[in-house]
Amino acid sequence: MNLSQRIKAARKHARLTQSELAEIVGIAQTAVSQLESGKTLRSTYIMQIAQACGVNSLWLAFGDGEMLKPEDGSNLIRSTLDEIFHGETREDSEANLALRERLEAVQAASRLSPSESTASEVIPYLIEMDDPARPGRTTLEISVTASLQVNGEVLRRNAVDAKHVVAIAVTGNSMSPVLQDGSSVLVDMRETLIRDGKIYAIDHDGQIRVKTAYRLPGGGIRIRSYNTAEYPDETYSPEDLEDKKIRIIGRVFWGVTLF
Repeated sequence: MNLSQRIKAARKHARLTQSELAEIVGIAQTAVSQLESGKTLRSTYIMQIAQACGVNSLWLAFGDGEMLKPEDGSNLIRSTLDEIFHGETREDSEANLALRERLEAVQAASRLSPSESTASEVIPYLIEMDDPARPGRTTLEISVTASLQVNGEVLRRNAVDAKHVVAIAVTGNSMSPVLQDGSSVLVDMRETLIRDGKIYAIDHDGQIRVKTAYRLPGGGIRIRSYNTAEYPDETYSPEDLEDKKIRIIGRVFWGVTLF
């Protein structure tokens, strides 16, 4: 299915007319019509359409995952940073205050990136959300509220289309000193074939990990942290990748970190 077909399928699943969907999302009926006909190939309202139709935003935007994996509605009303740190206790919230401040600064810094152009792109965060089908586990969704504003020149210089990009918030010190706790990175989801030594975002059974990756003979992979003193290499065979539900989300091509 292409984007137009997925939008039409989502609307029919929700039993909405084009006019009804347009009214809920806050756009013109003609905009929905053009999306479904393929005359318009992208929209800044994809996440709102997914929410209105009750479908998986990652599936609607990129065709990944299942159509009917619902988003947790309670998470959608959290603030941008609360969504990234979902599930935290009050004590966790206080402990994460510094990280929240870093992410806010990262968003500001990304708008000030040196460039020949002043145009910017709003890139949604890929986040972990509670999986209703697996209590205590998480699944990945594209956020409908958390986003990173990035100078368009960053994408142009890397020959990347914004529709293939997600932002990811890095937590922990496993990638220090290159990516400090609180960094944000941009990921090109088209690049899932490993080039040895490059940094990749990895979906490890619903958990987001950012690591360098290497191919192994026979189809396995080795993932490595920059902080090797605390985080030893991990090796996975093809069978491990399937059993442990490990997949490459995409290659990290840009990041911003604060010290």
